[in-house]
Amino acid sequence: MSQQTELEKVKGRIRALAAKTIDRGCSEAEALIAAQKVGELLEVYGLTMSEVELRQEACLQRQVTITGPRLQAVAIIFMAVIRLTGTRGWTNGRGNLVLFGLEPDVLMGEYLLHLVAGAVDHEEAAFRASEAYRRSRQAPQQRLRSFRYGFAERVSARLDEIAEHREAAEAAAQQPGATGTALVVAKERRIEDAFRDLGIRLRSRSTTRRVSDRGAYRHGQAAGGRVSLERPVGAGAGRRVLPRG
Repeated sequence: MSQQTELEKVKGRIRALAAKTIDRGCSEAEALIAAQKVGELLEVYGLTMSEVELRQEACLQRQVTITGPRLQAVAIIFMAVIRLTGTRGWTNGRGNLVLFGLEPDVLMGEYLLHLVAGAVDHEEAAFRASEAYRRSRQAPQQRLRSFRYGFAERVSARLDEIAEHREAAEAAAQQPGATGTALVVAKERRIEDAFRDLGIRLRSRSTTRRVSDRGAYRHGQAAGGRVSLERPVGAGAGRRVLPRG
């Protein structure tokens, strides 16, 4: 089997798994399992891309819809996901997060958004059942909002740390005489040109977040440090895991 044929089979499997979403009839558990499998396959696909294959790769736009209170946390984490994956991102109405870029990067971003959305649900349920939650004198909504802010800022910081390492590696690759320069430049140019063709003008928007329960915020930070943000960079024993804590 040729390398190109193998890559096409991997991409086909990634697309099929990525299509298994809740809005297409899958249960939340099925969608999460599919998202996790996408994460395992993406790096295998990305690491075999040559510069020629990168130039041929089409850009992809996907919308991830996050509903309910967890949106407070996921919307904050969204910016860190964009930075880590090297994609463009924007919101399309409340709860609709849009990613644009090369297919492997967009699918990785979608995987991470679903992953942290499930994690905040799990950790918030544990916090609600804790003694710390019951002891707080703040209103329930204030406790939970502060918890989500702490969770989101800790997860964002962890993703930013990984993005900084990636950006440093890319900068080193662009030094005179270094290998990988053409690949990095080609990728950036490909995304920029494709985004320009969309005719979309993005505007930044700032929001004010007020933490009213410092204890709940600290519990949220601790929960954000526990999330297992796995991103394999190869098969078998060579797998790397994003750091906890």
